[in-house]
Amino acid sequence: MKNISNSNINSQLAISISKRRKARYSSRFLIRNKQKPHSSVLQRWTAHCPLLIAHCQFAIMSFKQRIVCQLPIVYCLLLLILTNSAQAQAPKALTLSSALQTGLKNNQSMQSSQLDTQMQGQLLGTGYDIAKTQINGTFGQINTRAQDKNFNVSQTFSPFVYGATRKLLKENVAGSQLRLQSTKQDITYSIRQSWNAILYYAELNKMLQKQNALMERFVRSATLKFQTGESNSLEKITAVSKQQELEQQIKQNEALLRVEKSKIKTLLHLDGDFAVADTAFVALPAITVADTALVKQNATIQLASQDVKVAEANRKVASSTLWPDVTAGYFIQSFTGNQEVNGQTVYYDGSPRFQGFSVGLSLPIFVGSASAKIKAAKTNVAIQKTNADYLKLQMQSQFQQEMEQLTTYEEVLRYYKTTALPNAETIAKNASKAYQNGDISYVEYVQVLETALDIRTNYIQALNNYNTTVINLQYLVNQ
Repeated sequence: MKNISNSNINSQLAISISKRRKARYSSRFLIRNKQKPHSSVLQRWTAHCPLLIAHCQFAIMSFKQRIVCQLPIVYCLLLLILTNSAQAQAPKALTLSSALQTGLKNNQSMQSSQLDTQMQGQLLGTGYDIAKTQINGTFGQINTRAQDKNFNVSQTFSPFVYGATRKLLKENVAGSQLRLQSTKQDITYSIRQSWNAILYYAELNKMLQKQNALMERFVRSATLKFQTGESNSLEKITAVSKQQELEQQIKQNEALLRVEKSKIKTLLHLDGDFAVADTAFVALPAITVADTALVKQNATIQLASQDVKVAEANRKVASSTLWPDVTAGYFIQSFTGNQEVNGQTVYYDGSPRFQGFSVGLSLPIFVGSASAKIKAAKTNVAIQKTNADYLKLQMQSQFQQEMEQLTTYEEVLRYYKTTALPNAETIAKNASKAYQNGDISYVEYVQVLETALDIRTNYIQALNNYNTTVINLQYLVNQ
């Protein structure tokens, strides 16, 4: 019995040693040749990473066994690193709302307009631009042969200019705020345009990819018929050409989509890529009130009206220069010698003690230059009024045109949804069955597929035109 037991133990020990050698040689081979283990082995290591790590921590028998055990740990760590890296590099998902918020916050043109508003507010402090105070001293034989001194301080004021200048600066502040609103309006409009274009090209590619799937089946069928001698090579060449043409259209749309994404990245001042969260290409809510008075809300029109006020304020500043300036001064001086005071002779030692004040007016006598500036300022007021009236009339006309186009596109979309699109689906299904059954030729089949494709393409184009019109109307009424 003892011999039998010893032999069993020896055999088990030999088997264990053999397994360890195989594992060691396998690991050496993998390390030396820089090869990855079999995929099934890697999958098992990935599934049992915690178990393998625990095993390597508590079942270290020798240095060679530790080398074998560390391989699963390395692969687990690599998988963890790759997973975290993939998650870190995932593009940020944006909705239209979040894109607008990010754009109005990060756009550099918006930031520049905000700084301009801040600067105009700071310039309000320059409204009372008082001239420098003059301090003069006179020394020498002022009153007698003795040496005396005279000190005087004077200040010039332009009271009629201050009020006009202050009014002009306030109008400039209001103008900068409207420019900020106009910039905000332009950025919002550009983001909406590019966002709609992204959804348009993506939807167009979805439709083209479905059509491409049909054409791929057509290619396989035409190839099989050609190989079996049921058709000539013309049918196969036609199928391949049409299918390749669809692929080129898809690539072109993908390029245009990347262009629009690049525009949005610039508008939002984004460093990395982003993903569109709301991918549904649907009709935007329409503006129901067709009143041209809504155009007054447009920031560009308000800015044009503000330019008239700024021009009028400039005219008042130019006119204020015709009013006189006021100068006030104070002086103190010395006197050396005898002086009769109340019938008595008093000697003065030259200390400054005699004082007084002065008042003066600066009158504009030569007003040729000032008059020319006033005339030019009046002309500028007329120019700004004309520009504002024309811009308002132009935008009101554009509003009416956009509303008429919106009504037309609504009718077109209604036709496609109720009639054209269902017909296109029916045409495509029946054509595929008829071609497979041999009821129609490949020429008729291609024509029918292209007809269905044109209907779907025209619908997506009409939807894009409708959304573009809505975006234009939103811009015109500043919504």
